[in-house]
Amino acid sequence: MFLLLVCGTADGQERSYSVTAFGAFTTSSKLFPYPNDPDDFTRAQFLPLDDIFSSGIEIRREIRSIRLQLGLGVEYIAASAVMSVPSPQTTIEVRDGFKVLPIELTAYFVIPFSGDLFQLFMGAGAGVYPGIRSYTYADANSSLAGRTTGVGIHIVSGVEYSLGEAVSLRGILKFRDVQFESVNRFNQSTTLYHGTGVTLSQNPLSSRINIDGMVVSIGLAYHF
Repeated sequence: MFLLLVCGTADGQERSYSVTAFGAFTTSSKLFPYPNDPDDFTRAQFLPLDDIFSSGIEIRREIRSIRLQLGLGVEYIAASAVMSVPSPQTTIEVRDGFKVLPIELTAYFVIPFSGDLFQLFMGAGAGVYPGIRSYTYADANSSLAGRTTGVGIHIVSGVEYSLGEAVSLRGILKFRDVQFESVNRFNQSTTLYHGTGVTLSQNPLSSRINIDGMVVSIGLAYHF
C-alpha cells in the first residue's frame, strides 16, 4: 500500500494525488494512572479526557480504474485536565494528560454511484501511535522515563464535495481504539510551590492511555 501511494505510476488520469489539511473532534479518551496496581478497583480508575480537538494532514493517491484511494495521514492530539488535590501543607494543582501523534495508513473504496461532484467512500486501515503522558504536580514537570508505541486498526466512512477543479471539501467519521503506555518520573525530590516546600515521589509513574472515542473530521483537499 505504501509503495502504491508514493511510487505508483500514474494511470493516465489527471490529479491523481491530493493533500488534505483537516481538523478533528474526538469524543472521548481515558487515562489510567495505576494500570499495574494489584487491586482491581484501583487499576480500573481512570481520568476521563473528552471532547478533544486536533488537527492533521493526509496525502492520498487515487487509482480510479479500481475506485481505490490510498491515504497516509499524520495527526497531533493533545488533551489535559487540571485538578486540585489536598496535601498536609496546602492545596496543590495537578495537570494530567497526554500527547500523541497518530500515523495512519488507510485504503478508501469509492462507492460506485459517486460522481465527480459528490463522492461517498468507506475504508479501513492501520496505524502506529507514539505518545507520552504529560504530568505536572505543584508546577514541577515530570520527564519521560519509558513508553510503548500503540498499534491499532480503524474503520472510516466519509463524503467529499467538489468546490472546483482542484479543491474539495472532505468529511470523515472514524472509529479507532488507540492505546499506549507511558512511564514518567520526577527528576527532583522536592519543589517550591507558592512558597511552600513540596515532596515529589521518586517512584516511576506508570500510566495507560486509551483513546476510544468516535472521531469526526472535516478538511479542505487540494488535488494535483
